[in-house]
Amino acid sequence: MSGIPVTRKLWITPLSPVHMGTDEDYVPTGYVIDDGALHEFDHRALENLPVAERHKLDGMLAGKANTEMLKRVQAFFHHNREWLIPAAVNLVPVSEEMEKLYKARVGKAANIERDGKQVLHALEIERAAYHPVDRRLYLPGTGLKGAIRTALLDAVNAGQDTRHGERNRDLQQRLFRYTMRDLYKDPMRLVQVGDCAWRAEDALNSAEILFAVNRKKRPVRKNGELLASQAEKQNLHQLLECATPFRFRAFQGHLNIAEPVGVEGREDALPELRFSFGEIATACNRYFRPIFERETRLLRERGYLDSRWRETVERLLGDEDLARRLAANDAFLLRVGRHSGAESVTLNGVRSIKIMQGKGEKPSWEEEPKTLWLATADQQDQRYLRPFGWLLVEMTEPGEALPDWPAAEAMMADHAREMREWLRAVEDKKNELAERVAKAREEAGRHSGAESVTLNGVRSIKIMQGKGEKPSWEEEPKTLWLATADQQDQRYLRPFGWLLVEMTEPGEALPDWPAAEAMMADHAREMREWLRAVEDKKNELAERVAKAREEAERKAREDAEKAVAQARREAEEAEKKHRAEAVRQAELAKMEPIEREIAEFASVLEVIKALQQQRWGQDQRKAARFLKKRMQAEKCWRPESKAKKPEKDKPHQRTRIVMQYLDEA
Repeated sequence: MSGIPVTRKLWITPLSPVHMGTDEDYVPTGYVIDDGALHEFDHRALENLPVAERHKLDGMLAGKANTEMLKRVQAFFHHNREWLIPAAVNLVPVSEEMEKLYKARVGKAANIERDGKQVLHALEIERAAYHPVDRRLYLPGTGLKGAIRTALLDAVNAGQDTRHGERNRDLQQRLFRYTMRDLYKDPMRLVQVGDCAWRAEDALNSAEILFAVNRKKRPVRKNGELLASQAEKQNLHQLLECATPFRFRAFQGHLNIAEPVGVEGREDALPELRFSFGEIATACNRYFRPIFERETRLLRERGYLDSRWRETVERLLGDEDLARRLAANDAFLLRVGRHSGAESVTLNGVRSIKIMQGKGEKPSWEEEPKTLWLATADQQDQRYLRPFGWLLVEMTEPGEALPDWPAAEAMMADHAREMREWLRAVEDKKNELAERVAKAREEAGRHSGAESVTLNGVRSIKIMQGKGEKPSWEEEPKTLWLATADQQDQRYLRPFGWLLVEMTEPGEALPDWPAAEAMMADHAREMREWLRAVEDKKNELAERVAKAREEAERKAREDAEKAVAQARREAEEAEKKHRAEAVRQAELAKMEPIEREIAEFASVLEVIKALQQQRWGQDQRKAARFLKKRMQAEKCWRPESKAKKPEKDKPHQRTRIVMQYLDEA
């Protein structure tokens, strides 16, 4: 079907925040926020905790798993953030408002329900697609290809209205000239878009955390007051990890178009439509550029648009170098990901967007949405908002050097410089905390006592005094560091560091010491019992995990089998409908024009209404005869009524109307 693909290299610059999600979240037991940064950590960070704090955490986790425990664990991690931050595996910038929200909510209940059940504040942050090794974001090729597909469908449709009641799948099949039975004819099977990885400098972050807020698209007033959207009234928002805008040519990937290779003598096995790189670029620009300009103009008129963002993007898209690349089909606009807007995923001429109404009311269908989801650093913001999802895509042939674009780099320099300075400050703070952790570990590893590391007769130990006072020097320390299982303990303490060392000559047997072995037997037995209990628990959990995995695999197999069966049923149903439609069309072709027209009406009632409106003029009686024939076939022709109240017998009353045109009344 497909031969050797022709390739173009893609260089992508995000123009606005882009969230292309996964099914993963940042959760507040896996991150802390401090000084404008989210620090993600894993289990290895717990090694940095002091022994007493680890014991405290173990005690929490050993308790009953409930909301109260989760609150305590969240608060514990936040309280111990300075121990965890040096071992963070990832850091992402957050706004001042996001940090305030985190500190106000972490480890606290949002409300308490009537039954006393606590509801935790939601602090989950939806993650963007990322590489698990370096935590850098990437742009999934499936999402990019979906946006390209929409633009190409719109180009083929050319703004024409859809057939009444045509479903989205049927519309795509009609425009791209394939069916579910011959998916190999879908022209997009020849188009392949790879995942686009982060390729910008290491000193720049690939992501940031933003609020997604909902705002009314057009002003609506009631009693002179400007109404907010339902989401805005309820202060509803989402927390999204987004690709940061204005990272110059930060993502790179490939766009391939396969050369079709059919079976000899079977040209019908190839897609009827085929798209070139130039046609893809043209379709994307013709579809997405007007949406971009309409939306930014509307946001500016509403006073929502971040002025600094607007100035940068207008200068960028107005640059002469880019204009030449756009005209040569070497660059195009694309919109992808969450909150791209309903207008960016529907076709001109057939756009029908579901608008939810108040509770209990049916939704309406409009040509444009009533609200917009916008990106911001502050969920209460009304002025510094940005649209989601815009990308600038540049194409080159493999091995071809990408043209310099100094104007664009200069425009984005301020954004990049600010982020480098922020990252440098965060790394400095992280390194400072790492030094403190290292010193604390070193300190915890000592505690052998000053007397054990100084000489008799020359002992002089530094004794620290109060703040601002000089230290004194004494022959013995004033305090002791002692080991205990409970930091409040006063009775069951032990000194640190003592070892008993025995020596033998090489080859000499170590003497038996049964008394010592007997003394230590209780300690060894307790530890063996503890280890046995831990291993039993570990094995029990392993069995549960294995059973859960086996159950998940079984369910996945069942779901796959159900999906295959459902697809088969749908294909059979589609084929059945196709055959029925073919038979119907054949029957219609044999009919007279008026009879065919009447047969194509959705219902008898609609034909009667058309008859009453004198639709067929001089052929009214002829039309009535064909209508009678249809009503008889549908068993709703009823000249006589057996009902007690004939006036309520609808088939009878409709028959009487038709009979008037047949002179049979």
